[in-house]
Amino acid sequence: MLSDADARGLLEIAAATFRTDVLPHVAPEARFKALMVANALEVAQRELKGLDAAGHSVLGALALLYGEDADDGLAGDELRHRVEALEHRLCIEIAAGDFDHDGQEVLMDSLDAIVRARLGITNPKALG
Repeated sequence: MLSDADARGLLEIAAATFRTDVLPHVAPEARFKALMVANALEVAQRELKGLDAAGHSVLGALALLYGEDADDGLAGDELRHRVEALEHRLCIEIAAGDFDHDGQEVLMDSLDAIVRARLGITNPKALG
C-alpha cells in the first residue's frame, strides 16, 4: 500500500507526464476527454496536498456553528471522520428544520466556509 507521500509524488509525476508528453499528441476528437483526465489528476493532487488544511477549515466552520472546539490536533482519518460526523449532524438538523428560525446567519457563514474550503481543492479558480 502506498503512503500519502508516495501517492502525492506519483500523482505529480503522472499529471506532469500526461500534460507534457501525452496531451500534445492526443487526437483533436479525444482532446476534451484527455483534458478531463488531466483535470481529474490535478484535483486529486490538490486534494492530497490540502486535505488536512481543508478539513480543518470545515471543522472550524462546524465547530463555530456548534460551539465546539475545532481540535487542531486531528489529522488524516481522524479529522475526516470528525468532519463527516459533524456534516451528517448538520444535514439531519437542516432537514429537521432546526435552522428555520434561529441560527441562520451562523449557518450561512458556516456553509460559506465549507464551500470555500472544498472549492480550494476542486476549483480554486472559482475563489477568485
